[in-house]
Amino acid sequence: MTNRLMRRLTAAVAVAGLTLVAIPSVQAPANAAGACGLGKTCSGVLKGSLGNSPYTIQMPKKFNGTVLVFSHGYRIGTPIPEALAVPLGFANNPDYDKISFPAFKESLGSDVAYIGSNRPNVAPSDTVATNLLNKGYALAGAGYAAQGWATPEGVQADENLLKLIDKGGIKGVKKTFVWGESLGGLITATVAERNPSLVDGVLPACGVLAGPEQEMDLAMTVLYTWKSLIAPNLKVANYSSYAEALGDLGTILTTLQKVAGDTSLVSPANFPVAQANLLAGLLGGLPTKSQSFDGQTLNPVAISQGTAAAVAGGYSFVSAGQSSAAAMLENIGGAAALGVMARYELEQRARLTAGIPAGQNANFTDNVNVSYSRLLSPEQRGEFGDTLNATTVRENNLDSMLAVLDSTKGNASARFPASAKAVKAVRALPAPKGIYVAPTVLIHTEYDPIVPAGNSQWYYDRLKVSAKKKTGAKFAQYYTEPNPDGWTVYDPGAKGPNAAASAAAATSGVGHCNFAINGGVQLTNSVRALEKLVGGGSVASANKIMFKTAGVIPDDFFAPEPLKRPRP
Repeated sequence: MTNRLMRRLTAAVAVAGLTLVAIPSVQAPANAAGACGLGKTCSGVLKGSLGNSPYTIQMPKKFNGTVLVFSHGYRIGTPIPEALAVPLGFANNPDYDKISFPAFKESLGSDVAYIGSNRPNVAPSDTVATNLLNKGYALAGAGYAAQGWATPEGVQADENLLKLIDKGGIKGVKKTFVWGESLGGLITATVAERNPSLVDGVLPACGVLAGPEQEMDLAMTVLYTWKSLIAPNLKVANYSSYAEALGDLGTILTTLQKVAGDTSLVSPANFPVAQANLLAGLLGGLPTKSQSFDGQTLNPVAISQGTAAAVAGGYSFVSAGQSSAAAMLENIGGAAALGVMARYELEQRARLTAGIPAGQNANFTDNVNVSYSRLLSPEQRGEFGDTLNATTVRENNLDSMLAVLDSTKGNASARFPASAKAVKAVRALPAPKGIYVAPTVLIHTEYDPIVPAGNSQWYYDRLKVSAKKKTGAKFAQYYTEPNPDGWTVYDPGAKGPNAAASAAAATSGVGHCNFAINGGVQLTNSVRALEKLVGGGSVASANKIMFKTAGVIPDDFFAPEPLKRPRP
């Protein structure tokens, strides 16, 4: 995206005067109209105090007595112009609707935009749904009355759906499990903690279980590093308009596109962009493996001709370190999209609920006293130090970047202090506390660039504390990994990997909620494992199912990288 187009985009959004959060209407609770018959798909609307939520129930031909209530993930609830929606993958996402947004027409030349829908999902994919229906499970799911970080709306929709099922919406129910992905994992765990009498089993998948502050702390780390080393015009936080948020996102995507085509690109702050971006991801705890770059497979040209000759010929990303830097260029895009758009949405919610005027601070993640150099572990410095210093722009590039970041510590004018009102408002949003209420199975991809796998470990550790007071408590966590031999695919003589072929080879373990191996068998087997726990089986019996599942790490003691905690 050109700078000119970005300016036009900003102007178009400013004219539109968008706000993200609507004041909820007050409605009466829903009541079940009748049971959904075997082999049928039933739909309706749940009415709640936060608005209306559509729901869907799919019944198997032969019901085994277990209902699975699914919560979907984060969907952006404001129009995203096509110029941004396409690189972010929204144009091909069935959960986003293509709409006409006239405010974009005059400035951008196109009124095409995409926006998250409120349609319900009953499973993460149609294939997983079919497999579960064939095993006799009843599937149910609700859309949310609002999109964005819509945890109040998502929790209420699920609670109303659980009540509908409990009052006869499905006949013959013996057990009810709640499950969900990403933001839906957070909603799932929250619903279970709030409704223990209605829930028999809990299955959060790749869930952002540590909550919005931790997730936005990660985003703050990435975006503040970008602002300091790469793009000083970023707003980062305390957005006063939707135009500012889209402006940040456009700047990041534009820069990523440029550096992918020219890895020697230098920022206005005189730092090599590829290395500064790698540092941003490392400080935020993002993985150094992506669906195109596994961090280990070398370009065959580099093997046959040597690194120097390959670089001279334009064959970039030829070493393992360079491959990791390239992987981070891919991973930052999705993390930035969530970090910018979710922050804007949460700040708008805080303004509404806490009465914060547009001209006042609505930031809820304070970075004033963060020591960014502390977030780079000795292991990361040892593994990536050479790559971070591999530039002719300046000597000791890594130390120089860290020095710039830490030079503003304690300076509230240079950094982003939090508003006490905004912090209180965000902390009041529904989120799980890690309270054990029923048998629980957690599953997460090992290399997740949007919701780090440490979220599941964080929740698991709290379940352990809570479960000490619960007789017979059973819970387990599982992580999926890609092919340990690598998955980056190079066509003969190609200067870079075949992105589509590489992504097809990385069918699990890398990417956000990427459980695509064998038609989603990791998810269907997670349901089987949860069924085993709920039915009286041991964790060992659940492990027997999961550790034989393709792509699941068969190790009781495996733990992902811990979450980066910038604030004490």
